[in-house]
Amino acid sequence: MWSQVVERFDVYEYVTSAHWRAERPQSPAHRIHQILSTPFASDARFLVAGTIGTGKTTELLRVAELRQDREFVVFLDLARQFDRLGRIEGLEQVNQWEVCFLVGLAVYHTAHSRLDLEFPPGVEDDLRAAWTALAHASGTTTTTTQIDIGKLAKAIVAAGAAIAGGPTGAVLGAGLGAAADAVRAMWNVPVGAAKRRLPDDDEQVKTMLTAVNRVIGEVQHRHQPVLLVIDGLDRIRDVSRARELFVESDTLGRLACRVVLSGPFALRHHPAAVLVPRFQVLRLFNEPVLDRREPSKPGPGLAFFIELFRRRIEDLRAADLIPMPLLERLAFYCGGRARDFVKLIRLVAQEAWIADVDTATGDIVEFAINEERALLEHGMHRGYSNVLEAVMDDPDHQLPHCGLEVLELLTQSRLLPYPAPDHSEWFYPHPLLMRYLHRNTGSTG
Repeated sequence: MWSQVVERFDVYEYVTSAHWRAERPQSPAHRIHQILSTPFASDARFLVAGTIGTGKTTELLRVAELRQDREFVVFLDLARQFDRLGRIEGLEQVNQWEVCFLVGLAVYHTAHSRLDLEFPPGVEDDLRAAWTALAHASGTTTTTTQIDIGKLAKAIVAAGAAIAGGPTGAVLGAGLGAAADAVRAMWNVPVGAAKRRLPDDDEQVKTMLTAVNRVIGEVQHRHQPVLLVIDGLDRIRDVSRARELFVESDTLGRLACRVVLSGPFALRHHPAAVLVPRFQVLRLFNEPVLDRREPSKPGPGLAFFIELFRRRIEDLRAADLIPMPLLERLAFYCGGRARDFVKLIRLVAQEAWIADVDTATGDIVEFAINEERALLEHGMHRGYSNVLEAVMDDPDHQLPHCGLEVLELLTQSRLLPYPAPDHSEWFYPHPLLMRYLHRNTGSTG
């Protein structure tokens, strides 16, 4: 039983079963679905901003499932794409025309594999020529290697681009099982390795956008409207890179279809988010597991995690695996972050298996909490403590300033945003840090 729990609470795998996903009251997924259902949403574009680990991928998959009967949905996971090729650092350096090219490949392969759609010969030629010209102009490569668009398109799926439509889980599995030679083809196309930036008005960038929009146009003309869902760009933590991609460029905003994407983390708390052209910015908050008036007490967000746990183990018929008081304690100490909750449950299951017990005990739960607490306390210093104390002491729990230490705490998920009733947000240190702050500063927060 515990072995199955470990498998089901995996931080790094998609939750492919819709039944395993609990409804999030603060999620923008249903709002996006509502807007896309209006007759004037043909060019709708959404940037979902949220802290890393708060569950954006799950909500993007929810959008894909809600829309799969109304549009031709393509789900492109850039983080998995880069990670499986051993180039995750390249995602921080990716350019607008490179994302555009990957979109073209994903739509091309999705339409070919799911619809058996044959594109005019010039489509592949245009994509190949656009890539080659930009690779040389940007200093990405000086070789003249001919790229195989067909193999590259398969590699996009194999390396982590998932296609939504039909039973999402089945499509995900099919995508990740693509041939190894297709993945190897991507090594001839280094992404995120450009030595020179090229602006939107560069003729070769325009040519790339035109080539990709032709692919999209073929699908929309011969089948149905395309909805492009892009995950992974939230990994971009550098503000200047985020601005280059979304503020100083609108290439992604000029893709000829509806677009929903996870925005760079760097824009989550930066004023530049209001300058993003063409995209409507929607926020995904951490669940409010703390009470804003008395943060030492639990908040309404605990219910989401209780439901999440129930859904994932329901068919195991073992509701007492973790007694409710202990489950609520785990929900509180996850700080409202889906990723932290999943990690805590997995740790509890692992320890319960080792202890050979049928039900988690208080000692096992405390062990899991302390493991995560020790990890989060690592690297803390007085500068961080001062910022966290200032947030705790503020009756409204707002950010004291936007200095480097504040941004670092937000990036490290040591300082967490929560939703307020007026649709604004408030902040508080991760609950796992409360003992550290009390021990080192005497804070009673």
